[in-house]
Amino acid sequence: MAKESYNDLIFQLGDLARDRLPGKPTCPRSMDRVYRAEEAVVARRDELAALEQEMNDQDAVWQDFLAQQAEERGGHEVVVKKWKKAVDAIEGKVKDLRKTLSTRRADLRYAIDGLQKLEKKIKDMELTGTDASKIDVARTNLKKNRLAQMRLGREVEDLEVRVSNALTPEPGQPGSAGILAHKRMLEMEDEEETRKLEHDQQMAELDQAIATKEEQVKAAEDYLDQSLFLLGEDVYARRIPDAQLAPFYPRLDRAQ
Repeated sequence: MAKESYNDLIFQLGDLARDRLPGKPTCPRSMDRVYRAEEAVVARRDELAALEQEMNDQDAVWQDFLAQQAEERGGHEVVVKKWKKAVDAIEGKVKDLRKTLSTRRADLRYAIDGLQKLEKKIKDMELTGTDASKIDVARTNLKKNRLAQMRLGREVEDLEVRVSNALTPEPGQPGSAGILAHKRMLEMEDEEETRKLEHDQQMAELDQAIATKEEQVKAAEDYLDQSLFLLGEDVYARRIPDAQLAPFYPRLDRAQ
């Protein structure tokens, strides 16, 4: 008959001792380590659950937004269809302008992202004691990029005004209801694109945070297992009297 595993028996002994010994005079001080480990596991699991709930809440908000968009869009589509000729005429005038606006918006997002990365890089350089001359060069580039980003931002604002004006019918203009409905649909497209970018970024950040927290939970659980193992070794070394713990001692004596 194969011998029982010493490690398995010690862990089982520690796990049972956790239930049997608290509050008793024979409870070893190594039990305190188990208590702290259990508190850490509970805390990390609660933090993980909170992150997962936040992700679910963010997704629910996004789905509600999409549902509202679909409902509103349905009403506007009816009006646009009714005044299709007037809408097509306006769309032909603003198509290229909107394409330019879309490109400049993408450039602006890229510029803002680049600024944030450069600001972080400079902070890292300062923390790591990088040569002052290199930091000065990075700061100079940051100022240049910030000015370029501000100019690009003003260009985007100007294009947005031009597009809005082009899509605003004159008083009494035929098909104005359809043109305004079309304008609103285009605004909704822009809003949805912006919200989607924000949503995707939030979800990616939460996904990364959850992955990190899962690692912390695993580490806390491993530490709890180690604490129970050490408790088992402590109980075995002392052969603490207990009706349910005592049968482990001779088995451990024989274990390999």
